[in-house]
Amino acid sequence: MQYRILGRTNLKVSLVSLGSGGPSHLGQKTGLTEIESRKFVRYALDQGINLIDTAAAYRESEVILGRALEEVPRDQYYIATKSRPSYEGIFLTKYELQAQVEKSLQRLRVDEIDLFQFHGIRKSEYEYTVEYLLPVADQLKKEGKIRFIGITERFSDDGTHQMLQKALADDHFDTIMVGYNLLSQSATKTIFPLCQANNVGVLVMIAVRRALSCPERLENVIADLKKRDIISSTALPDQNPLDWLIDNQTNSIPAAAYKFAAQPNAVSTVITGTSNCQHLVNNISAVVGPPLPEEKIKKLRQIFGHISEGLGD
Repeated sequence: MQYRILGRTNLKVSLVSLGSGGPSHLGQKTGLTEIESRKFVRYALDQGINLIDTAAAYRESEVILGRALEEVPRDQYYIATKSRPSYEGIFLTKYELQAQVEKSLQRLRVDEIDLFQFHGIRKSEYEYTVEYLLPVADQLKKEGKIRFIGITERFSDDGTHQMLQKALADDHFDTIMVGYNLLSQSATKTIFPLCQANNVGVLVMIAVRRALSCPERLENVIADLKKRDIISSTALPDQNPLDWLIDNQTNSIPAAAYKFAAQPNAVSTVITGTSNCQHLVNNISAVVGPPLPEEKIKKLRQIFGHISEGLGD
């Protein structure tokens, strides 16, 4: 495993981190028993992963993690969890947010959350989050229940990362979580330079997800981009459009996608949401193995670098 510093937190985190949401939810969506999920979490730690990202809304992920990590020395892992500022259009009150954090602490069976994140913030929710909810998190930080505070975006609705640009300009947060992949590269221009300038840690989400792991879905995405004249009709073949990324050092499109996501120096960690041991090993091997050749990265930037949509899910 390789490790990078998570911005101003100075936490030394694994370049691959484990996510407990996405299509898997620690196996809750893929048929694993809780015992199997807990064994998988311990397996991930054995592979060198030391950062686990979860959320209050990820079914019973916090509970599973709490049980899986109960006997693991606390200095061997970092826990990041998250809360939305509103549910079904109704904003959380300060008291509800405090209660939610307290509940996460109980479910995770820890005394302190390493990284608490305001999750999936739309631009329209940002002002409320900062004015009314951030002070609650700051107070919990003073009480020793939170170490650092971050913010994550609503990637599907904000392909140009307007909310994160505002958050980075205000400089309230220690970390950000951004959607970034080889189909949606705008963070390289709009987000990563600001993070490096402000020493803000970067967690990358949606490095692979569905579009880059399912050949049929990828072909449909590429076909749609061609139909809307977002990329040239001759830029890529209609079938197996990204197979040119595969070679003797990169054995799959997901492997290429993980390599691409981990390449920028601004990136602290890339989240993988698998609950399959072999998938996890493959993803780690891709990230810590040889990088994508520069000519292939250049071609990807030429084809997709101008896109300002949240693609990849």
